[in-house]
Amino acid sequence: MTRSSRAVGTVGLLVLSLMLAAVPSAQAQLGIGVQISCDDDPELNVHPSENADVDVTCTVKNTGQLESTISVDYEWQDDDPRVDMSLSEDEFTLAAGAEENFQATFSGSPRIEADLSLDFDITASISSVMVLPVDQLNQSATYSGEVTVQTFGMVDLTLTDRSTRNLEASEEVSIGFTMGNDGNAEDKIEVNIANLAELESAGFSFPEGSFVAETVMVEGTSAERTIVLRTPSDVAEEVRVQVVFEATSTNDATADPMQSTVTVVVQAAASNAALGGGLEELSQDQIQLYGAIGGGVVVFFLLIFVVGRLIRRSGGPELEDVMELDEPAVPTAVAAPVAAPVAQAAPVDEFDGMFDDLDDFDFDGL
Repeated sequence: MTRSSRAVGTVGLLVLSLMLAAVPSAQAQLGIGVQISCDDDPELNVHPSENADVDVTCTVKNTGQLESTISVDYEWQDDDPRVDMSLSEDEFTLAAGAEENFQATFSGSPRIEADLSLDFDITASISSVMVLPVDQLNQSATYSGEVTVQTFGMVDLTLTDRSTRNLEASEEVSIGFTMGNDGNAEDKIEVNIANLAELESAGFSFPEGSFVAETVMVEGTSAERTIVLRTPSDVAEEVRVQVVFEATSTNDATADPMQSTVTVVVQAAASNAALGGGLEELSQDQIQLYGAIGGGVVVFFLLIFVVGRLIRRSGGPELEDVMELDEPAVPTAVAAPVAAPVAQAAPVDEFDGMFDDLDDFDFDGL
């Protein structure tokens, strides 16, 4: 191309530029224009352990009949330092009818309140046509969107006293606790007994119910609540169980539940313990000692009984019909028939019969 030709071309482009800038109808005749669109509006997950950026795909298109350079920029309607946006590209050179995609990336700080929403605009503007700068064309298109924040649930459960409870049969105990809301929205927190079926099968019960619920504000803590536990009425031996308290969020079904446990020990009945445990704790020497003492007491009372009988017998009747043995008489001259010898009375034993009463005494009953 000769110098004159280049000069003519340059002059022509300048004229075209001036026409486009000055006459809006010329822009329409040449079909200069731009469009922009984006996918669904972003929703930020600000859970502390899941917080991640969100990408939104946007498309910019040259709707004119001339090659155009298009610049892209964004603006927040309500600025909030906790939310940010960035663009993967901010300028495109597109032929007539061509389009191209880019990414708008949104990020947010952890734990932003779920009720936060921010409006934004992404604007595509034609900055030049066929390499001619025509900023004054004022040809642009805008996509208006909104950033929202997902609701997440995170609960905290604190038992007032986690020490072991030592109880008797048929005894009630109140176990206190508080519920904390670490999520990003007001939440109705529920507390129940996770191992309820196991405890009920072992004879435990909950007279006032095994479920508590309370609405707790963001970063708030509930008043102290209680669940009453009643031990089994019949306990033959010591029972040791774990009572598992579990708190859950009603805002977020995917949130992990929070558990806390307390140990409950139920002692065996006192009568059973006294009967069995007392005898088991006696040593062999103690058993022999107590047996000797018992036997000595029996013998002592038996001796008292016998001595008493002897004393009463000693004051009894004198011996009667005791014959004195005289010297044999001298036979007379007259023979007389010999008398039969007189039998002597048998000596009387003053102790005879003193123990006859003992024959009927029941020694086995002592």
